[in-house]
Amino acid sequence: MSKSNVSNTFTVIKKAYTEMRELERKKILGFLSDKGLNMVNTPKSGKGSSNYTNGGKLERSYDLSNWKWVEGTVGDKKFFISLQAFDHDKSSKNFHVLMDRIGICKYDANAKHPDYLNTMEVTSLELPLNEDDLEELYNVLTELLAD
Repeated sequence: MSKSNVSNTFTVIKKAYTEMRELERKKILGFLSDKGLNMVNTPKSGKGSSNYTNGGKLERSYDLSNWKWVEGTVGDKKFFISLQAFDHDKSSKNFHVLMDRIGICKYDANAKHPDYLNTMEVTSLELPLNEDDLEELYNVLTELLAD
C-alpha cells in the first residue's frame, strides 16, 4: 500500500471512529435525558475543539473532536461522564487515558475547576453501550450522586 493510500485510509477510519463515538455520546445524552436528568446539550457541548492550540502554545493546531463527554446537574451536584476514562496507576503512578471506557466524576455545582483527573470513577463499561449498559450507567451514576 502506498503512503498516500495509507494516509487516506487512516483519515477515513479516524473520521468514522469519531462519528461512532459521537453517536455513542448522543445515545448516552438521550438516555439520561429520558430518565429525567438535567443534561447540558448545546451545539458546542460534549466534544473537544477541532482546532486546539493551547492558547497558541501549539505551533500546529490539534483536532480534539474525538474527545467526548456528557455532563449534567442533579440538585447541588454536577456530574461529568467521560467516554475516555482517566486512570492513575497505583503502581507506576503514571496517568493513562482508557479510550472507550466510561469514567464518571461528581462535584459541587459551585466548583470552578473540578479535579477530573484525580476524582474520576472508572467503570467497567466500554463503548459501544447497549440498553443494559445504559441502565447500568444510570444506576452507577445515581448511586454516586447519592453519596
